[in-house]
Amino acid sequence: MRHGNLLATLLVLSIAINSILTVAYLSQLHLLNDVSTKLQSYAETSEELSAKVAELSYQLNLTLSQLEFYKNLAENLPNATWSGEEGWIQGASTVNLVAVKSTPTGLEGVTLQCEVKLLQGSGRILVDTEPRIGIDLQASVRTAVQVAEQLTGVSLNETDVVVRVRSSEEERIEVVDGPSAGAAITVAVISAIRGEPLNASVYMTGTINPDGSIGWVGGILEKALAAARGGGKLFIIPKGQRLAPVWVVVRENPMPGLVIERYELRYVDVEEYLHSQGYHVEVIELEHVEEAYPYFTGQELKS
Repeated sequence: MRHGNLLATLLVLSIAINSILTVAYLSQLHLLNDVSTKLQSYAETSEELSAKVAELSYQLNLTLSQLEFYKNLAENLPNATWSGEEGWIQGASTVNLVAVKSTPTGLEGVTLQCEVKLLQGSGRILVDTEPRIGIDLQASVRTAVQVAEQLTGVSLNETDVVVRVRSSEEERIEVVDGPSAGAAITVAVISAIRGEPLNASVYMTGTINPDGSIGWVGGILEKALAAARGGGKLFIIPKGQRLAPVWVVVRENPMPGLVIERYELRYVDVEEYLHSQGYHVEVIELEHVEEAYPYFTGQELKS
């Protein structure tokens, strides 16, 4: 009997201990599952953080590379500025032009404004006129760029030259003798390269030749008047064109009641002609664009 009670007591204790161990096991198992879940969550979070760190590291390296690029660009282009529309502007200049347009009564001088911009690029030459002026400047601008490179020693192979010619008149202007702007545009390109502004009271007419010499043009008197009306104080013309041809009406009265009119070609001094029209403008003749540059900027241009 006593032996049976002991077995019963041991059985009860065994069951109790097993129950306690089962509860403890289940509790530990639940705890382990909870810890495992948290560890998995931490691992996923760590993976996400690692990915973000990698992305931020890439962006940082990219930013540093861009900063290095712009630093080098700024060092190589000390005078460059940034335009959101056009990009890096390495230089800019504006020069006044004179031309002649055809009217029902003949030729008439007009003033135009030419803006030159040097942009980081690939050596392109881009010409635009506003409004459509009917003037072909592409060949003249190309020659102007070549001469500017020769005289400054600066290559524009990695630069786009943008030339915009504008008129104050709203309607379309049919300009004739377009190449006569070549010399003035050459001065503007050199000015943009060197960063030296041009005097707006100085006007010039003349073609540009590959050796930098200034070629003859037509319509000298009409252009001189346009320059004077535009506020010009100095008008530069090609060498040998100070005496300009003009047709003068000559009336003859061979007998009473008979008047004969004929046109006679004469030559007038351009400066004296402007004085006779009430304008005090100095007129000088020059052979080479290198001679003209100091009159626009006050700076000598040494090739």
